[in-house]
Amino acid sequence: MNELTISKKYPVEKYNLLGNTDVISEIPDIKSPVVQVVRLDTNPKNGEVYIHQKAKDAYTDGNGKYHPAIPNLYAITKNGLKKLADGAGIKTLASEHVIPTTCQKCVAVNQHSGKVVQCGNCRNKDVAFRVSISVPQMTGEILTVDDTHEIIVDNVTPGMTDKQRAEFMKHLPQICEAKALNGAIRTALHIKGTYTLEELKKPFVVAYLVPNLNHEEVRRAAISSMFGAEQRLFGNSPSVEQIETKVPEHASIEASDGENYDQYVDGTYTEETIQDEALVRSDDGIRAQDFYCDKCGCHIEERVWNYSVDKFDRPLCYKCQKLMRNGQRGGMR
Repeated sequence: MNELTISKKYPVEKYNLLGNTDVISEIPDIKSPVVQVVRLDTNPKNGEVYIHQKAKDAYTDGNGKYHPAIPNLYAITKNGLKKLADGAGIKTLASEHVIPTTCQKCVAVNQHSGKVVQCGNCRNKDVAFRVSISVPQMTGEILTVDDTHEIIVDNVTPGMTDKQRAEFMKHLPQICEAKALNGAIRTALHIKGTYTLEELKKPFVVAYLVPNLNHEEVRRAAISSMFGAEQRLFGNSPSVEQIETKVPEHASIEASDGENYDQYVDGTYTEETIQDEALVRSDDGIRAQDFYCDKCGCHIEERVWNYSVDKFDRPLCYKCQKLMRNGQRGGMR
């Protein structure tokens, strides 16, 4: 067995050690260590890092307390995290849509009232995703790391222009899923929230174990496994099943993990494009079963739904519209 101490060969003064590398590992002959050294581009224009907090000059406040100068603090973008994850041998195991907390509250309230939940008429657009990744370790085992991320639209869209909000909403599920993946990578590799420029200039080091193909028995087993079956040779396409489950109570619900949502907004997006795409979506995405009366809960046709919303500011069936008109006339007498 061989002994490997990452911190001795790659001192923290010169390298950023990722994951659980501050250990002394006894490596069996059938395993071989893989040490990846990854450098990030420190120029924010190239998309791997961004300035999370701008520099501040030293100053003395009104109480006479001295505050030292603070340099620019940088954070790693999704592109930088992907680069580090590839170096660490991280793979995505599953990605699933989970029920947002807003919807959970709605179901809980209506469960005791006996009222049927009418999701088709709901204006709530919140989304939540849970992503699972596999992370090889220096001990030879493979850990599974999960991260759940939820985006509450009302918390993140204030301050956006109409064009920005339209573009943001168009890619909302993908943004939420990407942030859940980013959170899992940050947790797995113990990535800090911010770094100074000097810290980012140091290479990132991650280490894990793989089968030692120089070992005769391991090589024989690997060859047998490769040619034993066709699917093992070419691999199976991963099947990601979209399952609706509840967000666990202990999960951290965040509107943002520090990244600016502007990076997801296309500056060339125009108002005309938004209107055109909205018309296309309204024609293609409408389902007849999504229209219900807001008062009695019965199914109504789309044209009835549109007429009622235009006249009464709420979707009503013919019967409830008549009751509403009679009530309005009675109030005028």
